[in-house]
Amino acid sequence: MSLELIQLFVLIFPPILYAGLALLIRPPRKVIDLSFIAGFLMGSLNLLGDTLAYSQGWWHYPFTNANHAPLTFYLGTAVFYGAGIMGLVGWWVRKRFGWRGGAFLLIIFPLWGILRDFGGSAIYDQTQTMIVWGKGYVPALADFLLWGNAGAAGFFTMVGLEKWSGKHQEKRP
Repeated sequence: MSLELIQLFVLIFPPILYAGLALLIRPPRKVIDLSFIAGFLMGSLNLLGDTLAYSQGWWHYPFTNANHAPLTFYLGTAVFYGAGIMGLVGWWVRKRFGWRGGAFLLIIFPLWGILRDFGGSAIYDQTQTMIVWGKGYVPALADFLLWGNAGAAGFFTMVGLEKWSGKHQEKRP
């Protein structure tokens, strides 16, 4: 699959998946709005993490000369993983299962992220790879921590924004 097709996929499918989550979960409009703030934060942290990983030799993207993936990748991360999973699903899990459900999501999310990154880069194409990993266990640990920290930042930003917006609603007569 070419890089152009991957970028097109990343632009089309995350918003569709987000919309599917929103239709399934049916959150209030306020939660939808706030989820995009959490998503933006998570996408930004993912970009910063990839830049740090490049500078440390933990991983890099062989199809670009930049020190990070194409920006469309971070847009997809922001919309689906940040706004969708840590925003909408995180809100629903906390509402349905309380903080235990939230803790479970915070544990399972970085495990999924590292599986996605290592598994996806292994099956991407036999002639090329999506991500070139550095040697040793440090790249895997860094990838796990990046997913965990970015996910937690999105999750707890959502929690904080919900509390803040609840206290600052206009009172209507």
